[in-house]
Amino acid sequence: MAAIRDLGVDTIIRYYDNVAETLPCKTLVPEETQAILQAGFSLLAVFQHNNDNPMTFVTPGRGTLDAQRAIELALANGQPSGSAIYFGVDGVDGAIQSANYEYAKSAGGEISPSRQATLKASMGAGSFRKHQEFYDIYREEAVDLFGGTAGKHGPHDILPYIDTYFRDIQTIFTNFGNQTGIRYKIGGYGGGLVCEHLLSSGMVEYCWLSQSKGLAGYQSFEASQKWVMRQELTTICNGWKFGTGGDFQFDFNTVNPRTPDFGQWNTQVDYAVPFSRPLKRDGVGCYAWRD
Repeated sequence: MAAIRDLGVDTIIRYYDNVAETLPCKTLVPEETQAILQAGFSLLAVFQHNNDNPMTFVTPGRGTLDAQRAIELALANGQPSGSAIYFGVDGVDGAIQSANYEYAKSAGGEISPSRQATLKASMGAGSFRKHQEFYDIYREEAVDLFGGTAGKHGPHDILPYIDTYFRDIQTIFTNFGNQTGIRYKIGGYGGGLVCEHLLSSGMVEYCWLSQSKGLAGYQSFEASQKWVMRQELTTICNGWKFGTGGDFQFDFNTVNPRTPDFGQWNTQVDYAVPFSRPLKRDGVGCYAWRD
């Protein structure tokens, strides 16, 4: 952390996630919060649990569940009232575009073995798996989910589901604030189209622009200066190694000088609220420095 501080970093952004994390050690926990704040950083939290999958937003009730878990973690980490929790919309508008492109390339059928090999080589196995899973759902349910004609959908067709997701979050946050007096602001992370939509509809107070310049609306939203942060391309620190091997890497973010307050916090409140710890994987836990 001292080395990161020497790079000029002021705020560390960490994840909130469900108990069954999408990545081991993804979830911010109180011990880490305390260490980060004591090292002189501010913190910002973003909730992500398969928020790169369009079906997360299509699934009824997911916004409610994610909001409840986010509040549980905010209390456990001593996140003070008045700060923000961001929720990811991680390229699902682009996934609609990709499914439509695939629909045309594959003539509405299954992806051929030769094309599968090409996509795996260009996208990587993990990204291809996600692409194929959603494409298979799209082939069967496109009209039921999005109306219109299969193969003719675009990024705007996911927006009604994103609306529902964030309305559910707003309801949970508002009710919680009314009951407790603890009020968390809502932020969004996503591409330009999604950020513009969330801000203009009043569903978020802040929007953090994704580094994915290929997503719809990136250039216009960047130029609008409505973003509070702009995510930059991934930085790889040669010589800094993860415990599991591989080079340490992270994304710098540029803070808009117009909005130096974007929901970060630098104090920890002891709410004395227990919470559901992330699950252990292979006997190893992530919620203490030694486990």
